[in-house]
Amino acid sequence: MEKRYEFDGAQVRALVQESRAASERVMTEAQRYLAAGIDLHAEQAEWNGDVDHPGTGAEPGLWLMNDRGVYLRSNARERDEGSVAFASGYRGDVPVGDDSTCEFIAADLLDPVRPGDTLVVTLDERKVRLSLVRPD
Repeated sequence: MEKRYEFDGAQVRALVQESRAASERVMTEAQRYLAAGIDLHAEQAEWNGDVDHPGTGAEPGLWLMNDRGVYLRSNARERDEGSVAFASGYRGDVPVGDDSTCEFIAADLLDPVRPGDTLVVTLDERKVRLSLVRPD
């Protein structure tokens, strides 16, 4: 099933700037596995779930999260906890969906976003699509 979320362009820009300015950035769990050389498509029996990697060194970017509403946050190691951009209509402390999601979106992909734009993130089981709505 496809899900669609809309984010304020000015908030997205601020988060991208926060990530780019950070001296250290945190990896998502999937990025840590890849950096440790674990094949994410292999059978789980081939590894024990522990990852021997510090989890830092990620490129600038944002995390798409759904553990308390749906929001974007920067991957900066040191950041203000309230520094997030909630999707329109998805602000809250209630998880959205059965499983928590943390998808990485590289900052370079978000460079076209301008204040006044709406970033549209569309998800299905296999892909994440980004598009922009610009005011007239």
